[in-house]
Amino acid sequence: MAPAIAVRHHEPEEVLPEKSSVVPVKFANLESQRVRVVYEAWERWRGSRPMPTRNDISLRDLGNAAVNISLVRVLPAENDYEYRIIGDAHIQAYGSNYQGRRMSEATAMAPRFGKILKASYDMICAMRRPYAFRGVIGRDIPDLKFVWFETCYFPLGPSPDEVDHVMNVAVYEPRGGSWD
Repeated sequence: MAPAIAVRHHEPEEVLPEKSSVVPVKFANLESQRVRVVYEAWERWRGSRPMPTRNDISLRDLGNAAVNISLVRVLPAENDYEYRIIGDAHIQAYGSNYQGRRMSEATAMAPRFGKILKASYDMICAMRRPYAFRGVIGRDIPDLKFVWFETCYFPLGPSPDEVDHVMNVAVYEPRGGSWD
């Protein structure tokens, strides 16, 4: 059986795939202009360093892509993350605003999704480089408000060996073509 490929979903919801899938994406193959804008800004902010610091980034540089941003502070002693910024696109997609709260709180509300999200942030902290993903949401996750997404996670840190924040950008395709 061929592996699942996450592609943009333009079919009626009745033909959603049974299983959701998420695949890594090369930065050259990003479909979303907003994700690409944030990736290019991150590259500028970091310059010749492995990653920029939290103080190097400016959401003003992102224009209308700033609504697609979230920023978490890494809490290594607690093996957790604290949501510092949640853009409106994330709030629309998930129906919740966890700004100022911990990822462990979000995971308690949605364990399956929280486990996947935490693993993504953990990977960025361990690898200390950005990663992009694209996904299609199948019938196995009927409660999400979107059917397709493209996202990228970016490490921020004071040294090449330490990530103290992770910035995320995501674009979502809503169920039914519009947000309720």
